[in-house]
This record gives sequence, structure tokens and C-alpha cells, in this order.
Amino acid sequence: MQHSNREVNKKRNHIYGKKQIMRCMAGAMTVTLLTGTVLGQAALAAGTEAQKEEVVYIITDAQGSVDSVNVVNICGSGKITDYGDYSSVKMLTSTDPIKLDGDKVTFETDKEQVYYQGTMEDTQIPWHIALTYELDGKEVSAEELAGQSGKLSMHFVISENKACKHNYYEEYALQATFLLDTEHCSNITAEGATLANVGVDKQISYTVLPGKGLDATIEADVTDFEMDAPAINGIKLNLDVDIDESELTDKVEQIMDATAKLSDGATELSDGTKEVQENQKKIKDGTEDLYSGVSSLDQGISTFSQGVTAMQEGLNTLNKQSGTLTSGSAQMLKALQKLQKSLQDVSVSTEDIKKLTDSSAAVKSGISDLSSAAGQLEQAVSYSSYQAAMKANGLDLDQLTAGNTSAAATLTEQIQQMQQSVEQIKSIPGYDADPTYAAQVAQMEAQISSLTQVVTLLNGNNAALGGVNTYLTTVSAGMQQLSQGLDSLNTQYTAFDTAISELATTLSGMVMDMGSLKSGVDDLVINYKKLDKGIQDYTGGVQMIVTNYKKLVEGVSDLAAGSKELLQGSGALKDGTAELYDGVTQLCEGSAGLSDKANEFKDETSDMDTQVDDSIDEMIASISGHETEPVSFASTKNKEVKSVQFVIKMTGVEKQDTEEAAVEQTQNKSFWEKLTSLFRKEK
Repeated sequence: MQHSNREVNKKRNHIYGKKQIMRCMAGAMTVTLLTGTVLGQAALAAGTEAQKEEVVYIITDAQGSVDSVNVVNICGSGKITDYGDYSSVKMLTSTDPIKLDGDKVTFETDKEQVYYQGTMEDTQIPWHIALTYELDGKEVSAEELAGQSGKLSMHFVISENKACKHNYYEEYALQATFLLDTEHCSNITAEGATLANVGVDKQISYTVLPGKGLDATIEADVTDFEMDAPAINGIKLNLDVDIDESELTDKVEQIMDATAKLSDGATELSDGTKEVQENQKKIKDGTEDLYSGVSSLDQGISTFSQGVTAMQEGLNTLNKQSGTLTSGSAQMLKALQKLQKSLQDVSVSTEDIKKLTDSSAAVKSGISDLSSAAGQLEQAVSYSSYQAAMKANGLDLDQLTAGNTSAAATLTEQIQQMQQSVEQIKSIPGYDADPTYAAQVAQMEAQISSLTQVVTLLNGNNAALGGVNTYLTTVSAGMQQLSQGLDSLNTQYTAFDTAISELATTLSGMVMDMGSLKSGVDDLVINYKKLDKGIQDYTGGVQMIVTNYKKLVEGVSDLAAGSKELLQGSGALKDGTAELYDGVTQLCEGSAGLSDKANEFKDETSDMDTQVDDSIDEMIASISGHETEPVSFASTKNKEVKSVQFVIKMTGVEKQDTEEAAVEQTQNKSFWEKLTSLFRKEK
């Protein structure tokens, strides 16, 4: 469509070239109007066809109210029949008799040109004219203003008189002129007027185009104020001017091309925002799943933290029992050493034997309790037990690790999609100048940063779970060795305790070979020292486990705190992603609306070149008047009318100081004043 219009426009320019059009030019119109004010210059040149001309002379008072209307008709020679709504007629340039019968005027003359005047009563002129005066902010009449001084403001209004039966308002241009004496007027301002110096006077001229009114204000500082009569002249313009439309047409074609590009760009923008919306929907769903998973993870970590705390309490209890074990072992060693010393004196009492058996029984019970507790602790400390405990509380660590890995991969892919969407928006024409696009890009880049942090946190979470696995596996292996050692110790000490009991029985019966007893006790002391050292090593190992387990508890506490932060961050991410999705949805809807409006604008401007051409024609017609035949102001019965011109004279602001001045003024009347006095009504 665009290409077709351009070809049609080029063909039209080629065929018609430059158009001859009607246009108003202020300077030329001023010359035409001013030359028409002289009656003699309005006459027909010799040899023209027998058409008459009309010059309508209108006299108003100082405020613009019509005082009199006279039509000067300029006719050729011969028998003349003319028409007019006249109350009286008279010849101006001939003594030939003239007759008025109703609205019919007849006379006969042998002169080439003859002027006759027709006086019209109660006639509506084409324009309402109003001139009001304010002096120092107070409205005054022209009579009150004469000879006064102060700040003067004259409000001059010309508007259409709809009561006039002819359409001169739409077809005639006006030239309104004021003359202010600069010896009495200063600081003259008149917005929209042309100001010129004419001797000591300042001439203020207004040009009123056909169909246009005037609302103007003239201001000045005045002293002993007077003003000559303002003059208004009206004429139908017919001024030919060449105008080349090609440059304007080229600009219109550029606008049409730009409109097409705008439409295409808006469509691409709409498609791009739809793709961004789809990707953002995936991100929104992903962040909701992430938040749900992180919530489950937080609950599991909380349960795990509680279990680790309980385990720490068990280890603390076990560690507290180590003192009893080492104390009992020390007492046992002391008793054996005492027995050994006693045997050296070959003096063994029943009380000593009883202490020996009691101490051995206490040590045996402590070793048995330690072995049982170590077996339970071995089962509790293993990673598999930790997994089972977490799973019983609703959190499968293997699934969590796999979910974290999957979520990190999904978020990484979504980050890449968002980065592509950002690049698409940045490539849109006018991106830098549109704050909406810049805000969307900033919000999406902030989401990309948040998602990147979440991916890092998920990977760190997996690393933390791996560290817990490694640590618990290492601790479990140590506990297994400790448990095995205690089992062996328990077995050995059971046999040792049996030997003690047998020894006590033998000593109690006093049938024991004291030499063998001494040798056995010596061996027992030597072996028990080894056992006591093993107990010391065991209690030291328990202490080390308790110390290291505290670090595990601290790590789990940090993990729980980090999980809370992750939960809050994922919640904020979910809310932000939802908000971003809503914003992208609005952007998508706005882009779709923009695309529709751009396409609509493209369709509406597809024939812009033709519209501009028509508008130029209308504009020229509006300022030059319509190209119609002149219509007689005197009567519609007059068909052969060459021209109709209006001359409007308003009453000036005059001082009437003395009777002598009035007489002098009468004696020195100008041609125009004499002419207007001829047409003025008798009061």
C-alpha cells in the first residue's frame, strides 16, 4: 500500500508540476486595500466590459456601532438599470437625472464612467466591530477619554455578524489601521500587529484573513490623548503564488516509511515480550518448586539439628562416665598393687580379698556398660542411621541431593533464558529512551543475580551434606574400632574377673599355693597396668569424640541458620519472580496494544500524501477566500458585478476645546473628512 501511494504521488507531481494556488500575503494585501480607499482609483479602466463595481462606505461611532452605510456604484455609459435597498440615491460625478423606484435605480449617461451614491437604512454589515477603552484600569467612553492622560488600553474585536445575508465574512480579508501621535503616546504595544512609523505617528496595522476574526489589545502611556479615526478596509483577495509541493511530499513519504518501520518494530516487540512472558512463567513455576523444596529441606535440617543435639547430650553423658571408669580402674590397680605388696609379706587378709573382688566386679560392670553404650553410639553415629532418621522425619537426603542438583541445573538454564530475554529487550529500538524497558531490564538482571546466588547455595548445600557424610563415616569408623576394643576388653575382663573370683576362693580356703598366688598376682598387676592404660586411652578417645562432635553441632547450627536464610531468600525470590511475571505480563499486554495502535496508525496514514495535498488546498482556500463570483452588497438582483469593496471609518477621539478650534477644523478638513461628512447621517 505504501509503495503504491508513493508511485501515485510521483505520477501526480510529474503530471501537474507546481500548482498555482491562492495564498494571502500581508504586504501585497496591504497595498491592495490601501489603494482601494481612494475613490478615483477604484474606477474601471477604459475599454473594459460593462460591469459595475461597488464601494461600500460604512461610518461607525468611536465604539464601532454603525452610524451610516452608503454604497458608491461605479457604472459605464448608456441606459443603466441597477438595484439596491436604498432609502435615497444621488449622482456624484454627473448631473444626469437619476430615479429610484422601490429598489430599482435607472438613469442614462453618455460618460464612460459615472458614480452614484445609494444610502441604505438598517442594513446589517458582515462584521461586528467593537472598540472599548480603559484608562488606568477603568472603562471610559471616547468622549471621556479625549484630552486625558494615563495608562491606556484599547480592546479591539472583529467578529462575524451572522445576521448579514451575504457570506463576505468567509471570503473577504480586512486591513485595520490605527494612527497614534508619538508626541502624546509612548510605550506603545500591540501584539499581532504590524507597527510602522509614519512621520510623527505610529501606524498600527492588523491583517484579518477570510473567515477569521480579531481580538486584539493596544496599550500605551498617553498624555492629553487624541486619536485620528481608525480605518478598516475589506477586499476579496486574488493573489497567485507558486508553491513547490515536492519537498513536503518527500517529507510525507519519509513519515510514511517511518510509520511502517514503527509498525514492524511494534510487532517484533510484541512477539519478543510474549516469548519473555513464556520464559518468565517457567522461571516463576521453578521458583515455586524451589521454595517448596527448600521448605522441606529446612524442616529436615531442623529435625537433623535436634537429633545431633540429642546425640551430643548422649556423648556428654558417656564422657561423664569415663571419670567413674578411670577412677575404678585406678582403685583396681591400687588394690592389685596392695595385694602384690601384701603377698610379698605373705600376709593376705579376708578384707583385702573382698576389696579385690568388689573392685573387679565394679570394673567388669563399668566395662560392660561402656561396651553396650559404645555399640549403641556406633549405630547412632553412622551416616546410614542419620539418613534413616532424616527419612523417618520426611526428608530423603538422597532425593534432596538429587533435587538440589536438578534445581541448580534448571535455574542455570532459566538464567541463560533470562539473559537472552534481556538482550532481546536491549535490542529493541528506542530502548535507552524508554524508562519502562530500562526498569524491566534492571528487574530481570536483579532476578538473574538472585537465581545465581540460589544456584551457589544449592551447590553449597550438597557440599555440606557430603561433608556430613564424610565426617559421620569417619566418626562411625572410629566408634566401630572403639566398640570392638571394648567388646574385646569386656571379654578379657570377664575372664579376668573369673580368675579374681577363683583367686579369692582359693585365698579364702587358704589351700592356695602362696608361691603360685604371688606369681599370679604379679602377672595380674603387670597385665592390669596395660588394661588401665587402655582404659585411659579409651576415655581420651571419648573426650576427643565429644570435642569433635561439638564442631559438628556448630556446623549443623550454621547449616540450620543458612537453611533459614535460604528459605527466606527463596521466598523473596518466589515473590519477586511472581511480581516480575506480572510486570512482564503487563509489558506483553502493553506491547500488544502498541502493536495494534501502530498498525492502526499505519493504516490511517497510508494515504497521508493525499490527505496532506487536500489539506494544503483547504488551507490556501481558508486564507485567500473561496473562488466565487463577487456578490452585490446592494442587491442580489445585480448580476453583472465586477468587484465589491468595503471601506469602514470609525470616529476618532477628538478634543473640542473651543468654538474657534471647531471652526478652524471645519475650514481645514481633509479630503477624507469631507467625503465621510458627505455620507454621515444628520443627527
